[in-house]
Amino acid sequence: MVGEEQGRALGQVAWDGPRATSERVLLRATILARKMVERDRYVRIQDEDGVRSGFLARVITGPFFHRAGTATVAGTSGDSLQTFLLAELEIQGELVDGRPRDTNSRPAPGSPVFALSADEVTRLHGFQGDMLLGNLSGEDDLWVSLQSKNKGILPRNLGIFGTVGSGKSNTAQVVIEEAARNGWAVIVVDVEGEYTDLDLPSDEEELTRRLARFGLQPAGLTNFRVFFPASCTSDKVGAEPFSLRLADFDTSVIGELLQVSAPERNALLDCVEHLQQKARSRLVTSEPESFETLLDASPQAKLPFTLRSLRDRACERSPRSSEFLDYSGLSSKLAWLVHSGAFDQANMNSLDPVRMMAPGRVSVLDVSVANDVVKNMVTADLLRKAFALKMTRADTPPTLLVIEEAHSFISRERAQTMQATMHMLRSVTRRGRKRWLAMAFVSQQPGHLPPELFELCNTRIVHALRSSHNLEALMATTGDVSRDLWSRCPLLGQGQAVLSSPQLNRSVVLSVRPAACRRRFTH
Repeated sequence: MVGEEQGRALGQVAWDGPRATSERVLLRATILARKMVERDRYVRIQDEDGVRSGFLARVITGPFFHRAGTATVAGTSGDSLQTFLLAELEIQGELVDGRPRDTNSRPAPGSPVFALSADEVTRLHGFQGDMLLGNLSGEDDLWVSLQSKNKGILPRNLGIFGTVGSGKSNTAQVVIEEAARNGWAVIVVDVEGEYTDLDLPSDEEELTRRLARFGLQPAGLTNFRVFFPASCTSDKVGAEPFSLRLADFDTSVIGELLQVSAPERNALLDCVEHLQQKARSRLVTSEPESFETLLDASPQAKLPFTLRSLRDRACERSPRSSEFLDYSGLSSKLAWLVHSGAFDQANMNSLDPVRMMAPGRVSVLDVSVANDVVKNMVTADLLRKAFALKMTRADTPPTLLVIEEAHSFISRERAQTMQATMHMLRSVTRRGRKRWLAMAFVSQQPGHLPPELFELCNTRIVHALRSSHNLEALMATTGDVSRDLWSRCPLLGQGQAVLSSPQLNRSVVLSVRPAACRRRFTH
């Protein structure tokens, strides 16, 4: 053990300079340690005063090359100048019983500094898990994984953020692969149609070599299905259509997604209440039974109204429109839904989470051809029905809902006018956690997401963001990421990301592994 530790010796803590700070110290190392003195390298500082067991630190700047000593003697070929390295270390905490904790002190000059082994860093940071995301940036042999069976990780929801081309879609793909491999049911709202080939092995060049580092090889998902809304299409052979049913939505959510005016909302509530009263004698009224009705995806399901019957009622009441009840305006917006062709299609099943929520199954809802309203209503339908299934059936597997381009579903700008949708989202994320229902929000515009959504995402994977507006939204809501890490965010390479999670003792820069299955539009 002593010989092993000596082999990882880097140098000693140098004397403080005029710009010393409480969180940083200087490492002075020999030129022979150059290969181990790299940025992001984690080190242990053995405190020389004997009071503390040591400090955990990270190389954040350097190495810088210095020369000191006497000048070259004239007439000789030798050089008596001594060459050495300087690097700046950020103190991560004090080591107590092998675990880091906050500290109010700093290591003394002359304290020896040792590079940590991969196993030591894994234990200190909490990288152990069964969902392999990639490796610590700059440390190819140090893998970073999340724990699929820890209710404090995925069920507390995940946010994946990054600009175009930063690697966030590959990260979402890796999370999908790993969740499915560990028995999760995964449902993806695919706004671009890029996830419809996940059942095929990746065909990217040099992928085999890169995957082999993680003991993997190109492979498609075996339990995989694609669905699309009625009136839309999907390029995937074997994809199945589904119909949206307007009666499956909360009335307030319908109004928000249609962006109705106040008089139109009043008319909507009046029409829906009339049709519900008319059908009440043959409908169930308790919540558990209403969930069962909601989850009956067959065309024979008993519904209080359809889109056409609701529009007919609005048209019938149009002559009675007033300043407070705008039946005519409501009728026009409902007519637009009728023309979309996505709602209440006879002899067609509705969105069916019972079929989708099976262990290890990945289901993609291809909404790439749909307009924004249909996309958002598909998302709202999925949230409500997945939650209903979790509330009524305890035997469903852990389930992950991946929402691509989340800022188009619920935005900061529209949050005040979408309170019913936000309430539904809160219920799904908070109450669903107890039942292993998780959300993964993927967005290239986190600055347009409402702040409350960040509070629902406890694990965040942040790729390169170059807009200060987007970066500041994350900085204001992610308390465990240092300013040094945030300053690196705009400069991160493709596939690199800042990982913040309750599982980890410290936020780190992660190099996400390549996905083994195929995603469209990557070439």
